[in-house]
Amino acid sequence: MEHVLVKVYGSLHPAGEHLRRLAASVAGDEHIELDGDLLRVSFEGVWFPIEELMDALRPHLTPDSEGRVDYIDMDAWRLHRHFIKGTAIESRESGLNNVLDFSGH
Repeated sequence: MEHVLVKVYGSLHPAGEHLRRLAASVAGDEHIELDGDLLRVSFEGVWFPIEELMDALRPHLTPDSEGRVDYIDMDAWRLHRHFIKGTAIESRESGLNNVLDFSGH
């Protein structure tokens, strides 16, 4: 059984086939899904190229882009949240014990 060190979940919209192919080329086709204009990322495993994915998506964002990608480091017990709003990506980090305060709930 594989030891899960990292979990990554997120979505971005609007997105099309071009962004799906781009994201899949970085993260692997099995971790990227396009449902209508919603791009989804889902991964559980040992290592995920989160910075490379954000860097690949950044030049293709539009003023209408919205989304969030959570990178959960199970070993360090940390959440790295990447907020996508328009053409900007803002990243924040918090301990998983504080995730409800961190998310604004």
